[in-house]
Amino acid sequence: MPNQSSTRIAEPLLGGPVGIHLASAGARFRRGQAYIFAGILGLTTFLALALQGPCMSSGYEQPSASARMCAGSLSAAFLGQVNPEEALGRSHGGMAGLAVLDSRFVQLLKLVTDDVTVFMAIVLLINVIAFAALGVALLVLARQRAWLVAAFASPVILFTLGSTLDPVALALSVWAMVIFVGSSPLTSRPWLSGVLLGLAAFINPLALLVLLALSLAGPRPAGRLCPQDPRMMLATATITSAIILVLDGSAIERIVHWMGDAVDGGSFASILVMARLGTAEVWAPVWIIGSAGVIAAIAISLYMVRRTGLDPAVAACLLIGGCLLLAPGMMPWNSLWILPFFALTVRRWWVLIIWALAETAFAIAIHLGDVNAYESGKGLEPTFVALVTLLRLLALVAVVICAGENLYRRRIRGRLRRIEPPRRAIGDVDGDQAAVSGQEHGNPT
Repeated sequence: MPNQSSTRIAEPLLGGPVGIHLASAGARFRRGQAYIFAGILGLTTFLALALQGPCMSSGYEQPSASARMCAGSLSAAFLGQVNPEEALGRSHGGMAGLAVLDSRFVQLLKLVTDDVTVFMAIVLLINVIAFAALGVALLVLARQRAWLVAAFASPVILFTLGSTLDPVALALSVWAMVIFVGSSPLTSRPWLSGVLLGLAAFINPLALLVLLALSLAGPRPAGRLCPQDPRMMLATATITSAIILVLDGSAIERIVHWMGDAVDGGSFASILVMARLGTAEVWAPVWIIGSAGVIAAIAISLYMVRRTGLDPAVAACLLIGGCLLLAPGMMPWNSLWILPFFALTVRRWWVLIIWALAETAFAIAIHLGDVNAYESGKGLEPTFVALVTLLRLLALVAVVICAGENLYRRRIRGRLRRIEPPRRAIGDVDGDQAAVSGQEHGNPT
């Protein structure tokens, strides 16, 4: 008798081997899916604008702005507001706490108008355009789009639309990744990626971690992406940064100020300060050094394993997640940076849902904690804020673990490396074509 199992013999009757009917989605399906995701992102953005509505009518006065969940660092700096001393675990804030381009943007618009409503209307318009650009970049970058709903319907968008200009910096960073890897229909232009990342770094330094991820993954990318030399990108990013430093002489002063006022909500350092175990001035350098050490350890690990191919999105998710895990401050606009790379990397629904719930709970808790600092007894006590912060950090640990697990998985547009095709059914003349289609489809985690 032939040395074959009964299942193998019955394959022609059962429709062929497992995976033989898998194929990539057609252009019409992907186009329709893109329209649906664009609608979801539009709905999320509309809800974020509706959240800002009450503050637009009240002039962003505190503590009502925090109670209505629409306060942000840009509106506070424009009005000259700072966080009260009673707000344990929060940075001082104000104009001095803004990034270079954020502060210059506020100062420029102050020359145009003194009305905070007009100022915030301009901010919201810019950030809406930035989120739209971010959504387009993700649709170009992602090979399988079903998981992008985690980014397009994220509650982080609700609480960061009117806070800072981080949506602009994040959109620039993701488009830099798209341009660097040369996702169809674009061609790779490393020099332009460097310019975009150089600009984004002066809104939030987390853009430098995207630059590091592309530098590590460029020479040995995952899948069949073409290798890219990152030297031109690094050169243009350095030149762009040097030009901004020359034009703005306050960059060094802001870095020195930030070193002493780095402890902010959402971090282990803020929990210690809320528990009155030391001061922000003591803990800030400790956690900055710890965060830098984690970045260095992850970068070395990624460099050691990149021989088998390194996915830029996975590398960025690990670097940003590891940085935020020990960073002295992790406000919602900081966790916004991990959102697109998280959606591209982690494909487990339970992790996505836990992260969304943790972000929602923290955003509400941090605003109510500020209300309590302005008017004692009318907000959330620091103990409860610390508890929600701790739960959010545990969710971030799960995100980093899942991203590390997917280190060798390909999540960027492009074909997978050739693997052994499934066995062809007897009499199936199209088996080879179906096997190739199965490889192009990919296996979900």
